[in-house]
Amino acid sequence: MIQSNHSTSAFNYYSNNQTCQLFYSNVTFIYVQYQLNTVILFVNQSNLAIQLARSVVRPTVCPSAVWNPNGTTIAGSASGNSGSSSSQLNNPFDIAVDSALSLYVADYSNYRVMKWINGSANSTVVGPQLGFGVGPDTQHLHSATALYLDSTESNLYIADTHNCRVLKWNMVSNNVTVAVGGSGCGSSLNTFYWSDGIYVDRFSNIYVSDCNNDRVLKFPPNSTSSTLSVIVAGTGTAGSALNQLNTPSGIFVDESDNDTLYVVDRLNNRVMKYRANDTNGTVVAGGNGLGSSFNQLYDPRDVYVDSFGTVYVSDTANHRIMKWVKNAKNGTLVVGVTGVTGTTPSRLNNPYGIRLDKSGNLYVADYTNDRVQRFTIDNSSC
Repeated sequence: MIQSNHSTSAFNYYSNNQTCQLFYSNVTFIYVQYQLNTVILFVNQSNLAIQLARSVVRPTVCPSAVWNPNGTTIAGSASGNSGSSSSQLNNPFDIAVDSALSLYVADYSNYRVMKWINGSANSTVVGPQLGFGVGPDTQHLHSATALYLDSTESNLYIADTHNCRVLKWNMVSNNVTVAVGGSGCGSSLNTFYWSDGIYVDRFSNIYVSDCNNDRVLKFPPNSTSSTLSVIVAGTGTAGSALNQLNTPSGIFVDESDNDTLYVVDRLNNRVMKYRANDTNGTVVAGGNGLGSSFNQLYDPRDVYVDSFGTVYVSDTANHRIMKWVKNAKNGTLVVGVTGVTGTTPSRLNNPYGIRLDKSGNLYVADYTNDRVQRFTIDNSSC
């Protein structure tokens, strides 16, 4: 996508060598959005200011795709045993997956973030190295609840929830810094009170689900502890109206759809969709009271949206993952057994964070089973 502050005079695309020519007059600024692994070169741009924004590549999953109901344990104990060794987890809360299929896990009750290289049985601690801690020290965590790997795959953002801040680990320098928050828990626009969901967009704006203040905040790039956010969902007062939230959890921003925001409205047992600049949301999953029917949710925790607009939800207390295709009134069971827990490959026990990799395989942080499960996609029906 290309935008400028003035109309361009011509734009040519040559498919044989995949190059473009852009001719312009009276243009001082151009914004170019591109995808991961794309190379952009500019020739003879004169005094033109060009802003590049790399987009996250999401999988193309046809609406009729299904997943193998039996998952494979790729992190933690397949038998559901907790621990603190390099092969174990203790309440994995959230996950991130990079383009090389390395897995990052917010190991909540071990106060650490772990990285599993694809195919490895053991992991390494990344980001903060010293475990439990309270205060300004960036080498400690007080319960990691959400992860976000930015589109450059060089920065991992960590919701350090009980310290009421988001940390940023730069993989190149290995530095850990405070990205937003860090001045204590609160309800002012430069603070939040616990967060179970974060998202970082192509411009490095940071979205934070402010759980105990019943709102979602958006912080600008290069924020400090005094930088004020804007409220992009919720009012700060718990409720069930379309402009209200009750303990928001996971969030997702569809950057290909004008930055549409999806919010897990946890205690309202629904997922809300907010168009940019809208104060009222639309229910896109659940919203029919607490329950286990296919139009209901029970204490949902996380949300993911694929490139077709299909909404995936970790329906935590129903021990299943559901999906709603665009405009559907009822969801479809993806994996798990409704209302049944267990440690067999087809069972989940309080699933929290969910992600799809570049091929559409589903990853689930199986919280109470102390493991991460991968469910292989089957596109044969597409």
